Amino acid sequence: MTICNSKLESRTKILIMMICGCLVILLDSPTALLTCFLASLVLIAISKPTLRQIRLLLIFLFFTTWGLIYSQGMFYNAFPRTVLITLVPAEFPLIGEWTGGIRIYREGLFHGIIQSLRFNTTLVIGCYIIWSTQPRDLLLALGQLRVPGALAFMVTTALHFIPVIAGEAVAVIRSQRLRGFRYLQFNLFATMRGVINSFRPILAGNIRHATNLGESVESRGFSPDTATQRTFLRTSQMGKRDYCLLAVLFVCLICVIGLKVLYFCYANGIYYGSWLRGVYTFTREVL
Repeated sequence: MTICNSKLESRTKILIMMICGCLVILLDSPTALLTCFLASLVLIAISKPTLRQIRLLLIFLFFTTWGLIYSQGMFYNAFPRTVLITLVPAEFPLIGEWTGGIRIYREGLFHGIIQSLRFNTTLVIGCYIIWSTQPRDLLLALGQLRVPGALAFMVTTALHFIPVIAGEAVAVIRSQRLRGFRYLQFNLFATMRGVINSFRPILAGNIRHATNLGESVESRGFSPDTATQRTFLRTSQMGKRDYCLLAVLFVCLICVIGLKVLYFCYANGIYYGSWLRGVYTFTREVL
């Protein structure tokens, strides 16, 4: 592809996220989902992220992957399932008797990997959009996609508050450390009390910023009733590269939907064609 030489248009990025969101829901094969995830990483590489952004993305991916795999491995309730580790036996007092035992299942871990690939793909594309798009460009793109003005404004405002919240949190944590507080302590109650005390100034700061933003918006005459009549000084046009990429993704989505429908009809005895046996095999093994 030649998309490495220039940036994608904002509407293209939003439509890519929507199409990929549909694809990761429709696909079930680990190979296909891994392909989508790697493609999302290519988008991140194209945007040339900073070292801080890469570190933040790795932290997000680690915690989401670990949490999904661990939770699915523990609470997997489908059959068959194979016990790998028994954390709490059924004979254990109270907890074991209430829960019937807590175990890690092999099929649950595999299901967690599938779910993490789905979630991480959309997470990476979302980070790509946020890091490579200015809020004003995102607002313009949402308006061109006929998204209601009030909703578009809420989305861009929420994205604008992400770095504000992060900055408030860093300042509060640094202040707590300068006062001698350590978050990692053996005393769990002291740790929880410190975390709760940290939330208060963060929440107060965000309320203050939101109040100032609301007053600023009202002073400029913004109203949800007139948001659809908003005009933009700047315009943005999609190029051939954007149309080609969206066409390829849309064709892929249509093909996956068609193959899934054919396989669904075959699996449920609605329609079977002997000349489609290769299609059925491909859909079952690859998609």
